[in-house]
Amino acid sequence: MKARRKWIIIFIAYACLLLYFVVLKINGSTGRMMAIKQSRDAGFWNYNVYPLRTITPYLEDITYTYAYMNILGNIIPFVPLGILIPIIFKRYRNLKQALMIFIICIIGIEALQFITMLGFFDVDDILLNMIGCIVGYCFYVGSSKLFKNFIYDKELQ
Repeated sequence: MKARRKWIIIFIAYACLLLYFVVLKINGSTGRMMAIKQSRDAGFWNYNVYPLRTITPYLEDITYTYAYMNILGNIIPFVPLGILIPIIFKRYRNLKQALMIFIICIIGIEALQFITMLGFFDVDDILLNMIGCIVGYCFYVGSSKLFKNFIYDKELQ
């Protein structure tokens, strides 16, 4: 199997897991959707467009389990996106191009959560997700220099 094809299979598996755990958050309960619907009916929509509004309270008391779980839970799942996109797609090896595709993917996920009432559209999530993508991209850049033959397989170029 060609190297690029293997990376694409890994990316598809990652995307499915990301959607399952981050977007759908399936646990057999419709409670979250019901709560969001009730909030919408009462005039409160499931979005935050003010940067640092939800992150700031977490940073004020980072020892609170929910605080660091929320912050890390929005960063770590997006590290693989920052690694896989430039490996698979040559045109996204440039930082500027990579950032564009990262933001498109993340906003798409946030919009999906908003529309389906499976979660909240939160600009703070976008910021944290972007940090994860940038960490992944930096890992990609560093490792591509160290392991040029592994990541930059001639089949991928």
